[in-house]
Amino acid sequence: MIAIALILGFFFALTAEIIPCGPFYALLHPDFVALLLLYWAISSSSELSLTIVWLIGLFQDMVLGDVLGAQAIAGVIMIYLLYTSLGRVRPLSSWEQLFFIFLLLLTHRLLVWLWQAWAGVITWHFSLLLGPLIGALLWPIFTLALDYLRHALRPRPT
Repeated sequence: MIAIALILGFFFALTAEIIPCGPFYALLHPDFVALLLLYWAISSSSELSLTIVWLIGLFQDMVLGDVLGAQAIAGVIMIYLLYTSLGRVRPLSSWEQLFFIFLLLLTHRLLVWLWQAWAGVITWHFSLLLGPLIGALLWPIFTLALDYLRHALRPRPT
């Protein structure tokens, strides 16, 4: 049941990434796939495989039309950085995790930007920092909603 929730979560996260809502939304929306990866890496009892993160990132690159590998390498590095300090982050409440999540989302966004800038696709603009900030501010609500769904989908003993 958790696998179904994970697949549906990534489907909805990718859908939220590609919804055409205009240029203002494009500047402000957080990376929902990165938020979902962070949530599953923190909340699951087993580690999220870096290979799975890489494949999700490649699929996200193909769906978004980004430079191939930008989301993949940024996602792997983001989750690796999370795993290096998971023992300190996991016991914190979602409000206390907020700053750490912001740093991880910012690292993810900057790595994607570096990959795209290296390919000559994108230029720097300070609005690139708004997505990670909004994603971090949404983190407590995001974790609350996903915790509720995870517990609602958990099989009950009969």
